Amino acid sequence: MRLNFEFPEERIKELRGLQAALGNVEMKTLVNNALSVFEWCMEETKAGNEIAAVNMSDQTYRVLVTPLLQSLKKHKAPLPQPVNV
Repeated sequence: MRLNFEFPEERIKELRGLQAALGNVEMKTLVNNALSVFEWCMEETKAGNEIAAVNMSDQTYRVLVTPLLQSLKKHKAPLPQPVNV
């Protein structure tokens, strides 16, 4: 399947910069990896976990906050309970 997106020129420059920083990976590879990371972030958020960057030497952390992840927290459905068989 082919998808087309329109981005502002500044976002295109950012994407090209990411490609270059990663050794000129294909755009498809970059987007697939970004989606995998975001899917993981969503699952962790739905499970009630925070996504954070941890600085071990300073013993500090910064929580990742995005509008989409915040909306998951607001509309979080309870996790299914295990079924005893």
